[in-house]
Amino acid sequence: MTRIRFALVLAGISVSALVFHAQTPAPVAAYKFTEIVPGIYSAIGTGTLNVGSNSAVIVNKDDVVIVDSHTSPESGRAMLQELKAITNKPVSFLINTHFHYDHTSGNQAFPGVDIIGHSFTRLKLTGDILEHGMFADLLRGLPKQLDDLKARAAGETDAAVRMRIDRQLRVQTSFAHSLEDLKVTPPNVILDERMTLFRGDREIRLLYLGHGHTGGDLVVYLPKERVLCSGDLLVNGVANLIDGYVNEWPAALEKLKAIDFVDVIPGHGEPFKGKERVDWFQAYLRDLWAQGSAQHDQRVSAADAAKRIDMTAHKGHYPTINGPGVNPPAVSRMYEVMDGRADR
Repeated sequence: MTRIRFALVLAGISVSALVFHAQTPAPVAAYKFTEIVPGIYSAIGTGTLNVGSNSAVIVNKDDVVIVDSHTSPESGRAMLQELKAITNKPVSFLINTHFHYDHTSGNQAFPGVDIIGHSFTRLKLTGDILEHGMFADLLRGLPKQLDDLKARAAGETDAAVRMRIDRQLRVQTSFAHSLEDLKVTPPNVILDERMTLFRGDREIRLLYLGHGHTGGDLVVYLPKERVLCSGDLLVNGVANLIDGYVNEWPAALEKLKAIDFVDVIPGHGEPFKGKERVDWFQAYLRDLWAQGSAQHDQRVSAADAAKRIDMTAHKGHYPTINGPGVNPPAVSRMYEVMDGRADR
């Protein structure tokens, strides 16, 4: 999609979306930095800005390495600005754990910084992600989402609820306008299996463990500190499956379990300790693949299969499961993999 065509997509966002019912509050930091071990931080959005994913911030002797750049140029710039609260050292490397827009659309905010990613990530980011896929769907849906929020705010009589909607509208409008100057920026340093960075006395390993959340997920491992930055290969909940390889993902997670880590900074959700979530998610994925395969073999459509698949046996580990049924795009993706139509 050219810059002009991209601007036309966003032109559907009415200027009136910038007019809010509630008084704009004083600025609040976009990120909450939490030190996991000395010099290694998780960075999680506070809600004042749409940042999409988490980051990991690794402060070394002379520089900083950041894992993932968030969902827009604005969120990437906010990261660089707010990073000054914990260090004045320069950022030397930015690592993309995978190609999804909520982890890479801030890349352009790091000029002069080497961006490291898997070769599959570079392939996707030099391709047609503004035309097809999850990000393209988001762009097409943004104008309607903002119009719906404005309509909800206008019809809301509860002041507290209206304030929450106004805040959401503010955040999403800012996000949409930040995308107007988006320049998709792929990694300029790539790997296929592994790479190790030595920054002072810090050892940082980048590892590809196989197909999982995407075709090119990297995890970042600090062996001395026993900290794992898992991207979306393992999150604090059920990961997005829309570009996943549900059948191969458990094997990648089995390799993950062999790594000697204690603390996990996931791509989404709060940091956690230990490996029990690996077991939980492996069991979920294997069950989902088995049920999906049975529906596929019976020639049930993906849409109908999504209604029939029942993952409630996993509700104890994933409380957001409310009953039978799963996300239809996840089943469509499984069918693509089963039929050999998925990118390799």
